[in-house]
Amino acid sequence: MLYFVIKSLHIVSDIVWVGGMLVNAFVIAMVPPTIRSGVVAAVRPFDRRVTTIAEGGAWLFGIILAVWYGWYATGWFGFKFLIVAMLSALHGMQAAWLRRMEADPHLDPPAFVRVGMPVVLVSVVAIVFLAVVKPF
Repeated sequence: MLYFVIKSLHIVSDIVWVGGMLVNAFVIAMVPPTIRSGVVAAVRPFDRRVTTIAEGGAWLFGIILAVWYGWYATGWFGFKFLIVAMLSALHGMQAAWLRRMEADPHLDPPAFVRVGMPVVLVSVVAIVFLAVVKPF
């Protein structure tokens, strides 16, 4: 029973974290400079209060599951861990660029931050495949 509770908390945290990252990616890539400061000012508190906490929950519950069930020594988990670490780094870059864009709405982030949406979506597909199939 406890396994299903922890797994559910992990999945819910993942969904909220990914949703927040997709909102960030949309705002960074698509919102024009004329309305950017207002939109970013509205999104940043959500990112800090919801997305970042969900990211912490995803890490916490994921590590608990990996340690309790011995997955940390498997190949699929190592690869999944690498992808999740990359997503965490991208989230940090998104938060930094949102802060910079709020201060200067005409500032354009670098390409690797602007293409966050496809990076997040492809990463989620890979993570789900690795977690469900456990190929190696």
